[in-house]
Amino acid sequence: MFVLHANNPRAAQNHEIRSINTSSRGKTVIVKNWETFSINFCMRMTTSVKLTNLRFSHGNRSALFSVILDHGKWMGTYYAPPGKGFENFQDTGEFPNNYDFDSGWHVLKINISDESSPLALDFIEFNITDQWMTPEILTCETICIPTAHFPSKQPELTMFTSSATMRQESKPTKCAEIDNVDVPLYHPNIRKFTITSSLPKYKSFSNRRDFNLTNCPHLSPELWRFGNFRISERSDQMTGKNVFLMTAPGNGMMGNSVVLVAIFRLEGQSKGSIDSKIGSELYLEFKSLPSKVEVAMRYRGDSGRIVEMERKTYNGNVLKHTWEIPDFTWTENEDNYIVFSIESDVRINFEVDNVRLVKRPMLPERTETIYSSDDVVIEAVFVEMWWLAPDSMKVRLSNGKVTENVAYMRFYRPIPWNDGYAQVFVMYHDGNIRLLPVAPEGLDWIPFGTSVILGQTLSNSIRPYLYINEVYIDPESWEMKLHYKDGGSLMLKLDSTYSETTAIVSDINFAMDTFTRPFATIRSMYVVEGNTDVDSIKVDNSRSYSIMDRWGEVQGKSFVFFRRCISKHLTLSPDIQVDIVETANSPRGSARRSFTREVFRIPNGNLNRNLIQLRGSNSNRRGNSRNPSRGTTNLVTVNGREIPRDIARWLR
Repeated sequence: MFVLHANNPRAAQNHEIRSINTSSRGKTVIVKNWETFSINFCMRMTTSVKLTNLRFSHGNRSALFSVILDHGKWMGTYYAPPGKGFENFQDTGEFPNNYDFDSGWHVLKINISDESSPLALDFIEFNITDQWMTPEILTCETICIPTAHFPSKQPELTMFTSSATMRQESKPTKCAEIDNVDVPLYHPNIRKFTITSSLPKYKSFSNRRDFNLTNCPHLSPELWRFGNFRISERSDQMTGKNVFLMTAPGNGMMGNSVVLVAIFRLEGQSKGSIDSKIGSELYLEFKSLPSKVEVAMRYRGDSGRIVEMERKTYNGNVLKHTWEIPDFTWTENEDNYIVFSIESDVRINFEVDNVRLVKRPMLPERTETIYSSDDVVIEAVFVEMWWLAPDSMKVRLSNGKVTENVAYMRFYRPIPWNDGYAQVFVMYHDGNIRLLPVAPEGLDWIPFGTSVILGQTLSNSIRPYLYINEVYIDPESWEMKLHYKDGGSLMLKLDSTYSETTAIVSDINFAMDTFTRPFATIRSMYVVEGNTDVDSIKVDNSRSYSIMDRWGEVQGKSFVFFRRCISKHLTLSPDIQVDIVETANSPRGSARRSFTREVFRIPNGNLNRNLIQLRGSNSNRRGNSRNPSRGTTNLVTVNGREIPRDIARWLR
């Protein structure tokens, strides 16, 4: 059910606004019997609309009015006998007619009879069958266009190919900086396909391109934190998200000793995160101290060994210390441990301001221009802590220049109407490519949005990825050959025109099973209509799907990932079209099975992946070949929780 309130800025310009306490928002619109009231509303797609209620009040005369949509669609006429004053609201209930309305802008008009009492209008209720409708669309804050047309780029070739299959693996999110849209494309016999980027089909002159970190707490540098608690020789415990903090009496040398133990999990490569790889800063701060306090800190992470850090001294004037922990210390697969041994010559009963673990600051990305000519500029970008580190990409140019340790590279082409260059292509070490059409004349640049992972992704991660070991580039022909870590390869040629940029993928030699591994994966973002990088898919220019619908698997030869509703996020980021150009009669490699059957047999654990929820339980506690002490036989129970013996030895 959707509600339009009568009181809005336009109504205030043309009608009396009266404060009435019994109305839903305290103010109503007074419509007199020689006036007409109109209100705009919008639809996302062709949708059945029924007017289910109009809440109003009127004076001591009878009321008679009719409701019309779009200057001609009669919804119904309503009569009310003399009322009891404007404080007493009543509901019309459902109007008799309903209609299908196209996407876009519509008008609801209320015509009041000349003999009618004036009306105090409160709100109008609609029943709209579109499950992806939002209040912002209804009030026209977000504008949507009718479904767009995307003919195949090379119909003379596409018509002779067999169909590929796209599979829905997307998950909901509230964070606009998460790629929660995940649509792999499968074809066991793929030989050639194209990826084309073009400006959105909707018309907008807004070039919104800033980050939106609303509802993105996981992007904070802080890994965990506890604040405002007291430590004493009494055992205690606290729980946070994927972190457990316990205090217990210690066995220190100064007579008064307390041990503070943090047990925590961090996201890592399997979740598409650097949290378990990057170094960290550990803070312990007291609110006040009556005497000198000695704090020893130890930790155990990925190596399985106890590491002793510098001992710190606190007093009434020094209440805060920091320990720096190096990169590649923590593990994502097991519990990590930090142990504070706190000792004092007085009885310990101290108030802690905070104890927290924070990711260390990262250095800015470093850029190197590795090729520059009148036709193309190529940059290599180096990221200090790349999420697949220590792996990286080697870039080799046809002139013999070799650049190593590259996280991603960028291509620019010259702009004919000025002396500048426009970025049109980016390729990352993890297989993600992004394409942009040239920015329209008058704009300095437009943002990337939807990306495509080019090649066969690994299945051991929530965030799909692969490894590009080396790229050989012939800059002047805009051609390159990609060599994957698994031994596969393909050719990629770029073609950038005024209206679109296309990647032509050919000479495909995949190393893994082509039945169960995608040849490409679409990655994008959808929060809600109007806050997306993609909201719709058009298949073969005939069938349309909402990006988050549970459509399962769909076959086709042309797949377009686009937006029908103008987005407040990366507004001019491009539509992406994938066309199957050439397929073989039989697959390469050993795979000879039924493609459809094999796709269905992919283990659910690899397909139904949750991008948002962290799995911080201890259910994965197993022995580790590098560190036998992780096995369950080396655990002891302290305060109802199992911890390793080498951690428990500091407890009394």
